[in-house]
Amino acid sequence: MPPCLEAMVADGSSLLLLLQMLHSAPSCREGILHVLYALASTPELAWAAAKHGGVVYILELLLPLQEEISLQQRAAAASLLGKLVGQPMHGPRVAITLARFLPDGLVSVIRDGPGEAVVIALEQTTETPELVWTPAMTTSLAAQIATMAADLYQEQMKGRVVDWDVPEHASGQQEMGDEPQVGGIYIRLFLKDPKFPLRNPKRFLEGLLDQYLTSIAATHYETQAVDPELPLLLSAALVSLLRVHPALADHVGYLGYVPKLVAAVAYEGRRETMASGEVNNGNYVDRAEESDDGSSQPTQTPRERVRLSCLRVLHQLAASTICAEAMAATSVGTPQVVPLLMKAIGWQGGSILAMETLKRVVVAGNRARDALVAQGLKVGLVEVLLGLLDWRAGGRNGLCSQMKWNESEASIGRVLAIEELHAFATEGAYCTKVRDLLNSSDVSPYAYLYSTLLVAVATRQQNNYLVH
Repeated sequence: MPPCLEAMVADGSSLLLLLQMLHSAPSCREGILHVLYALASTPELAWAAAKHGGVVYILELLLPLQEEISLQQRAAAASLLGKLVGQPMHGPRVAITLARFLPDGLVSVIRDGPGEAVVIALEQTTETPELVWTPAMTTSLAAQIATMAADLYQEQMKGRVVDWDVPEHASGQQEMGDEPQVGGIYIRLFLKDPKFPLRNPKRFLEGLLDQYLTSIAATHYETQAVDPELPLLLSAALVSLLRVHPALADHVGYLGYVPKLVAAVAYEGRRETMASGEVNNGNYVDRAEESDDGSSQPTQTPRERVRLSCLRVLHQLAASTICAEAMAATSVGTPQVVPLLMKAIGWQGGSILAMETLKRVVVAGNRARDALVAQGLKVGLVEVLLGLLDWRAGGRNGLCSQMKWNESEASIGRVLAIEELHAFATEGAYCTKVRDLLNSSDVSPYAYLYSTLLVAVATRQQNNYLVH
């Protein structure tokens, strides 16, 4: 660094004076921007920009209210901000300050550059999952910045250093203030276009997981004002993200979220049971409401919708071998996933999801499949699956007629039951025990014969059903 620049950095008041001159000396701005850009990699200037209001003076050039400022100067101001954001020591503080004014999408554009692209982004209408911006929002923010810069300059001219912070109300994002957002992504816009190329899908995934677990926990307390639709919205975004980016499911497993999600499903199941006064008596039928014509119509409570949202997330994660193995890991006091999924077969609207999840967690590649099969044997899962296949009138374990399935669900459910029984009996430490149970059952031989009639129809229906 040339000696003159070193001297400016050594004297903090010189840096602050240069930033102030962007506001007070229009004729010198071009040269000042050049000097500041040369100093932008220093921690001293990044600190002055974030801590003493330099960001406001730079934004005033980037977002002019009335004064005519050339495209070249505006682009130079944007490039200066981009270099300050990238400064290793205090750049993150600059980025946080910018994020108080601008949406994360625009902060990312500033970080990536070039300056000309930032100016274009500020002047056009954009609506994507990462960025919602309009010229009206630019005008509103420019007015706030102009007032803020004038007030700050007056304070600093009193001869004292001002430890500046962004006022809470300052933002160009008021129009989207009530729109749910995670990690800089607008949830509803993402659900409209889940294939949108996100800049940082891992960050979005981690934010969704954290907020989802927090939102369903918040519904446990009646005193809290909680949007009952938020957990459903977040779970829908999670499932959509994992469908578009299936490799991200492994990341969930590595981060340790799977046991938390299993525990959440178990808790929601217990909470709904306690709330409804149901008793586990072996009946896998959920409540139904009798309509005016006397027919039985299933209904879903808000809690049931939350627990189904948990099950959908678990179902999507089960496609990852890493997550399926994580589901098998249990410790004292934590729920086991197979008994939980067996119980979920009786949840209204969750039967097929639960059975498909069971099928996914015991795939051959899962190194923990023996532990999962052992859980199933302990709670009588084989007998339950055989009971679902016993379509004969008066069958001893005939559960299928109790499930209130429609024709499509019944076909898919039976095929899944057959596939799960086949998976249990094919290999592993407990395959002989499973085969003995199948051979001793009076349902099993008929089930395999009947399955050949179901597979052709149900396989076509299965994927479409699970998507919805």
